[in-house]
Amino acid sequence: MISFKDKNSLCKKLGYNNLKPCLEKLKFLEKNGIEAFLKTNFKYDFVLGSELFLKKVIELYGNDEDMKIFEKTREKLSRKSGHLFVNTNFKRVSQPIFVLAFMEGLRNILIDRASFENKEEELAYIRKYVKKHYKENNGKLELWGNIQNYIYKSEWFDKYLVIDKDGNVINQMDEFNPSKAFLKINGKNIEIKMK
Repeated sequence: MISFKDKNSLCKKLGYNNLKPCLEKLKFLEKNGIEAFLKTNFKYDFVLGSELFLKKVIELYGNDEDMKIFEKTREKLSRKSGHLFVNTNFKRVSQPIFVLAFMEGLRNILIDRASFENKEEELAYIRKYVKKHYKENNGKLELWGNIQNYIYKSEWFDKYLVIDKDGNVINQMDEFNPSKAFLKINGKNIEIKMK
């Protein structure tokens, strides 16, 4: 944990004339630590954005371990979501496009990757998630049909992973381009998220 003796002079050194926003950030940092600081959205204070503020504070008062925590947490939080596609081999017959767009979230699932330390942890989570998802949906997705398999991709995997209902990786593909239903109003895609 980083602690500060003279917070006022530190704030001035960082370029703050109005010390209040700086002092609030420093108090939060002392109490909650680097990781919690990076996960919090502070109001922009017209001097330094939160990430740059923290980096400068660590450079002035932190140590190598603090900088490692900063870099590792920043990398985790910047990871793009993984994409899990529930493959049902769906063929559109007469379903209205707005209904398909509304239901798209059932078969295109975003996976938050911020908590995984490595790709092995991520894959273990995906395998467990697939088994649970298949069981909870009794092997069928409303409107889309029977679940054939799952296809997963994230930055840590070079290829698309094809995963069966039991969570086993059964194949890998270089490319995968599923059809996607979407709505467009005035030239802008409208994204509908399901909970």
